[in-house]
Amino acid sequence: MGIRKKIMKFRIWLSAKLWYGGNPDETMAKRFKLFVGVAVLLIGVSKLLYLTGVTLPNVELIIPTLVVVGAFSLYTGGGKNWEKVRKYFGLIALLSVLLIDLVFWGFKTIYLFTWPAFVLCWFLGMRKDLSFFDKFSDLAVKATLTGAVAILAFDMITAFGTWLLWRPLTLGALYGVYAAQVPFTFYHLASLIFIPPLVGFGKIVSRVKMKVPVAVKAKVKERERR
Repeated sequence: MGIRKKIMKFRIWLSAKLWYGGNPDETMAKRFKLFVGVAVLLIGVSKLLYLTGVTLPNVELIIPTLVVVGAFSLYTGGGKNWEKVRKYFGLIALLSVLLIDLVFWGFKTIYLFTWPAFVLCWFLGMRKDLSFFDKFSDLAVKATLTGAVAILAFDMITAFGTWLLWRPLTLGALYGVYAAQVPFTFYHLASLIFIPPLVGFGKIVSRVKMKVPVAVKAKVKERERR
């Protein structure tokens, strides 16, 4: 068997395992499982790239991914394990990132503010009930606005933590911390560019062909026969 045939055979096997199921429900469940798996991978890779200095400061995939996966209703089939993964995706993904932080940096007191802030971002996404079957432009706008609110909330909480832990506990110092945070927040908002592609990937995943019965009037059939 040639290399090309082996590659083709592998592609067919991989698509059958990850992309297609025995019926539309199974196909939909497989694809959304793939979407969730890719989301977890993106969060982990984003954190590793940030730690190695590859990505720009404050530009990250964690909050955009948390918001997008949290905002959409995902059907992962009847399996209880996958239902738990979908339900607690934010906590599972954040736990993996927390472990990476602990390995590279050890425990930092600022984590008392950053990690609750990440969880808040996840909950902000979950407050939305979006569907990948809706129009892409509407979904992208709604998800991006939710992401913007999540980023602003995250930066406000972490800036407050910085003031509480390391700055004089005065209103002037608090004002100074928030003023210094503004340029970093603008950089952070640049992370919103990742939301439309994530929504687009979700739209691709949700495109499953389904047979729908169509009622046809008898008169129309008679006309067609004539």
